Amino acid sequence: MPSTLRRALLCTALAAVFTPASAQTTPSYLMTRLAQLPEFSRAASTTVVYGTVDLGALYTTTDHAPGKWQMQSGGTYSSKLGFYASEDLGGGLKAEIKLEAGLNADDGTQQAAALFNRESWIGLRSATWGALRIGNQINAMLPLFIDPYGLPVTNSVYTWVGGGIMQTPRGLGSNTDLGPGAATIPVRVPKSITYATPRVGPFSAQFIYATNPTGANEPKTGARGGVLSYNTGPFYLAASLTQGFSSPVVVTPGTPAQSVRTDIPSVGAIFDNGRLVLSTSWVQIKPREAQSGEASLVTLGLIVPRGQFTYRASAVYRDTERARDVAGQLAESSALGIMLGADYDLSRRTGLYLRAGSVRNFGVSTIILNGTALPLVAGTAMPQLGIETRTLAMGVTHHF
Repeated sequence: MPSTLRRALLCTALAAVFTPASAQTTPSYLMTRLAQLPEFSRAASTTVVYGTVDLGALYTTTDHAPGKWQMQSGGTYSSKLGFYASEDLGGGLKAEIKLEAGLNADDGTQQAAALFNRESWIGLRSATWGALRIGNQINAMLPLFIDPYGLPVTNSVYTWVGGGIMQTPRGLGSNTDLGPGAATIPVRVPKSITYATPRVGPFSAQFIYATNPTGANEPKTGARGGVLSYNTGPFYLAASLTQGFSSPVVVTPGTPAQSVRTDIPSVGAIFDNGRLVLSTSWVQIKPREAQSGEASLVTLGLIVPRGQFTYRASAVYRDTERARDVAGQLAESSALGIMLGADYDLSRRTGLYLRAGSVRNFGVSTIILNGTALPLVAGTAMPQLGIETRTLAMGVTHHF
């Protein structure tokens, strides 16, 4: 599945998007979470070991198939172990590094073959000149807190519907109904260099460039793009353009394999007065091939903190133009995802959570939810169409 924030994961995304100066005007609810990050420690120099263990129970059922219970890791925050260090170089300049490894808390294994799969970068940061980082890091895109759940792998319809994670006879793929080579936004980008500007009034920006992560000659570029942010009072606005380049694929039978570029323009908005957080975004997935389809995403999010409780809701609708079925014929394809949730803080570091949601497919869409496979057409490897997947999850999270 392609890679693809509540407090800890939310803060990780904020740290990648904002420079320290921008943290001064981050909306109040998000600011309280951002302040917990080691990147924003006021110490001149620091070394921090941190992490999260998140584990719970997940029940998922689909149309025409029995439901199943399973233990889950990362139901609300990704389980992880991280290291952050900084050194004051004088003159307002800091050197910093971050290493973050994703873990499966249910069996103790790594999330990926790469140990520090979530982040591994080194950089220089200055309130005057901005921040420069090199390595595996969060993409320059709409901030992950556009999703009230912070874009975790489990229990986020932003992850599954927004990412266009589809079941096909060959396995899982992103936006497969849009044609060969179609991509989605990678949340983390290896072999990348980013530059985040200092704040100029309410404005700030971040840019990214990454070479081909496989080391192959083609395509030479893996990803590139940028995001422009406007932040004042309770309002946060952002616009971004991300371009991803696929490994060579055969777009038309009988022609040589080629890399496909996917353009992903997006805009997002957040209102946060500390008592209510509203978010919305519009995203377009546009593979740059004449015969490819396009997908548009519209998202809505809500966070309501009330004492030790925090209530969350989100909706993501995905619609397409010129989508195709597995036979290559034009077909309608869309999906709707809804997720409701509640968190209860037992302390500053420990909390309980409850999630309930669904993803409904229309036309030839075969988007899954929480990794649960769709039922197959009898005697084939083809997933059934028009399937709805429903999920219920509960668990506990501890940050250290």
